Amino acid sequence: MKREKFKEVLVKILDSLEEYGNIIWRLEGSANLLVQGVPTQVRDLDITTNEEGIKVFRKALEEFVVKDFYNEHIHAHSLICNMDGVEVEINVYDRKELNMFNNIEDVIWEGLNLPVLPLESSKRFYELIGRKEKVNLILTYLD
Repeated sequence: MKREKFKEVLVKILDSLEEYGNIIWRLEGSANLLVQGVPTQVRDLDITTNEEGIKVFRKALEEFVVKDFYNEHIHAHSLICNMDGVEVEINVYDRKELNMFNNIEDVIWEGLNLPVLPLESSKRFYELIGRKEKVNLILTYLD
């Protein structure tokens, strides 16, 4: 996904959430890594939130929701949105240790204030879900 399209979708998400006040959420996946300076290709946008947060996302992004389901593969309630051709996946994990909400930090990326999972915590997240290639990518960047 081109950087401009990625930023455009993030702006739409942030604008859509604005009227709902503070909710708990964070970027996940390659998008989370990219906004922290890790060179990686972003194909979709992954977000983690809690039960209250997914209700807000469902309402705020209702025009974009294409699927609202329980994802057996990752053991999470998931919303799949299509925003201008970009897939946005929003998850509430059953495994609470994957949420890592107490580790969220805000970063400024291209003028946007974004909640992220710091790289050390991201490494732990990927270890927990068995994604060695992501762990290795983060380790290369941290070293």
